[in-house]
Amino acid sequence: MGRRPGSSGEWFGGHLSRRAVGLGMAITGVAGIAGVNIYNWLTPEESDVTLDSLELQRREGWSVGTNEDLLRFGSGEVRVDSRNQSFTGYDPSYLIGVYQPASASWQPFFVATMLQSLGQPSLNSRIRLFHNQEAEDAYRRAGGLRELLAQSPDAKRSLLIADLPGPAAVAVGARLADTVTLVPAFDNWPHPLGVVPAHETLGSMLYYAREVEEKRIKPGVEAPVMLMLDSKRLSDYRDSSDQFDNRWMARLPSATELKARGMAKVIYLVADGRQTAEQDDLNEEFVDWKSNGIEVQMLRLSDFRTPEGSLASGTGRDRYYYGGSSAAHWLFFAHYALTPPRQIIPLQGGGPALTRPASLPSYQPAAYQPVRRATIFSTARTTAAGQLSGVGKIRPTGFGRTSVRVTPGGTITGTARGRSGSFGRTGSGLSG
Repeated sequence: MGRRPGSSGEWFGGHLSRRAVGLGMAITGVAGIAGVNIYNWLTPEESDVTLDSLELQRREGWSVGTNEDLLRFGSGEVRVDSRNQSFTGYDPSYLIGVYQPASASWQPFFVATMLQSLGQPSLNSRIRLFHNQEAEDAYRRAGGLRELLAQSPDAKRSLLIADLPGPAAVAVGARLADTVTLVPAFDNWPHPLGVVPAHETLGSMLYYAREVEEKRIKPGVEAPVMLMLDSKRLSDYRDSSDQFDNRWMARLPSATELKARGMAKVIYLVADGRQTAEQDDLNEEFVDWKSNGIEVQMLRLSDFRTPEGSLASGTGRDRYYYGGSSAAHWLFFAHYALTPPRQIIPLQGGGPALTRPASLPSYQPAAYQPVRRATIFSTARTTAAGQLSGVGKIRPTGFGRTSVRVTPGGTITGTARGRSGSFGRTGSGLSG
């Protein structure tokens, strides 16, 4: 696939305001647009200013705060994509067209942020195709899920939330692309020191782009919907010069918005049994969905296995079953309250059609119910009478934000000590 042109992100388009307006007005304008916290602006020395990390990257450059612009892909770097073809360049407009939801009603929840980062030429030239063993394993297991969703007549009223490490979430989406409406929601950019390895997720989106383009369902087709999240978005972060805070919060539809789109069920897809609750930034919505009559259940991707006693061939043609056997495969419909077909036709790995057996084995789904809890994303609400009425999701102080050093004239000289980056001097101007 050849390179298509894309626009680059520049810091405030070069100049945000002119000195003739006055320093005070320039500072006020910057603060209003960038959402910054200002300290000692009018001193003759540099001051610390805290900005949204993503906005800083968009305006200053994706690798802001460091002289290093290399991205480390390790053993996950590959030369050809899932269709065994190579890329020579990446057009963000093309990729947004590939990954945007086929259904117009789900467009408001599509987050193109990560793909837009490729508009910066220096990042575009450094990104690589990425596919690691974790993503490959997720892709294979997702074949079993695809087989079941595609054959249940009422699965189209289900929203799946794939909350997996970014490349694995993309791999599952690629495997299901002909069965579900994909809604990517990756809301950050790569950074050489990023605490969230966003470059791996972006590289995975490139790896599967052709496959998704070939398989994506047609507009107007009713299908289940799958929201794709990176489970590493809330990674542990320390205030340090060797980390950049590119963490982000998931955006989810409200119960009203889900019902308006015909969704009656949410299936929360996680990697395995080590996760027993939703991530903190999802708690508010999950509890609200439940209280509004939308069923929320957890599904472990590890529940899809090859039959016991058999070994995966590693060719991608293996048939993965819910519960690890052809008989347990049928339990999926009962566990997730979906109407089963008369037969399960093989859509992965070949083999015979499956007829429901007279008796089913014992296999337990994930035991899970969303329960309201206090998190760093919640704050108390009170009623008019002063009584506690619950919590509301907020963005925590300092979350996904970076401190920079700014001169009284509005020039960014580098990232501040101990806040998301190194001490490289950038010399960019907030005023012209």
